[in-house]
Amino acid sequence: MPLRINLKSAVLAVSDALDLVGVNDFQHGKRVAMIARETAAVMGLPAPRLDDLVFACLLHDLGVSSTAEHRRLVSGADYPDTGVHCERAYQLLQPFAHLSLLADAIRHHHTPWAELPADLGEADALASNLILLADRVDALLLRHGLDNPLFHSAAIRREIAGLAGRTLQPEAVAAFLAASAREAFWIALVPRHVQSYLADLALPQWGIDIEFPQFRHVARLVSSIVDAKSHFTAAHSLGVAQLSRHLGECMGFAPDDLSRMEIAGLMHDIGKLCVPDEIVDKPARLTSAEFSVMERHAFETYEILRHVPGLETIAEWAAFHHEALNGQGYPFRRSAGNLAVEARIVAVADVFQALAQARPYRGPQALEEISRTLDEFAGKGVLDPDIVAVARDDLDGSWRAATQVH
Repeated sequence: MPLRINLKSAVLAVSDALDLVGVNDFQHGKRVAMIARETAAVMGLPAPRLDDLVFACLLHDLGVSSTAEHRRLVSGADYPDTGVHCERAYQLLQPFAHLSLLADAIRHHHTPWAELPADLGEADALASNLILLADRVDALLLRHGLDNPLFHSAAIRREIAGLAGRTLQPEAVAAFLAASAREAFWIALVPRHVQSYLADLALPQWGIDIEFPQFRHVARLVSSIVDAKSHFTAAHSLGVAQLSRHLGECMGFAPDDLSRMEIAGLMHDIGKLCVPDEIVDKPARLTSAEFSVMERHAFETYEILRHVPGLETIAEWAAFHHEALNGQGYPFRRSAGNLAVEARIVAVADVFQALAQARPYRGPQALEEISRTLDEFAGKGVLDPDIVAVARDDLDGSWRAATQVH
């Protein structure tokens, strides 16, 4: 059966992934969506524009995968390359028909109202400024602490009021002050209410189903964010996806299953966004404490993907890439009887591609070394020996699939 995924669920999953970049500052994009939407509702924007604004807010930090960059952004401080992540997000959104409609607003969400380009349409100009307003509000919330937003509301309202004119559109500021005069506005921003707020929104125009060719754009978008976290992992997810598909083809899988394996490969490391940069890029062996942080990523991948209708099985294939046939992998300690062959394929592809790439602590391995390492892992009961044999039998083809990404 062809893969069909609900677009709304897919975007919310991407938002969940972006939340991980904050490590401890979860739900930034979701709070920005709440603040901007409540402000825009006071301004009388029609429902379709409110819905588009919500999704633009959820994805506004799409260009941020580094935890260091996230810290700078939520600090509220201006720094010279603030706009780099905005341009990156704009480029990432271009290939996808629906999401590209949000690109202009996201591109300018750090541009002051008085400096917005003259050729930017009225709707995009207002949306970008509402994102900027909400982004500033949330940065102030994070600075004060999210335990009691209502207590800090007066100080935040005064600071936002002072930005009316050059930085923020005066009408938007007035609408924010009206919306935020209600205690409920601030109480709803505590973590346990944020998810409920978004779940209650119908968002009908985003509730469409998309098929594999379109969803592949979403999956590649996610893989681009993950792989941009470190120059050592550039194109890792894409290489794993291509090699998973290549191995599946060698083993005679049907086209629909190959598509699902490709998606699993593209999204297998989505949970790695929660790992701080200094651990991902550490040029030495991780300490036990650091490795326990790294081990989280496979579990986070599973939690994000399994809640998307249609991705339940793909979630397992993606998230089990560090499980082992001998039951000594992580994070679920699955053993051979509970690991589908597709999950085993992704696991082999992950190891192969990682060995073929440079890492902070070593250079890329030669083909002979890769083959030897795969054999060692198969001999220890980590990787499936039959799938390792498939990779070894077409070592050159497997290497091209893993490294020559397109």
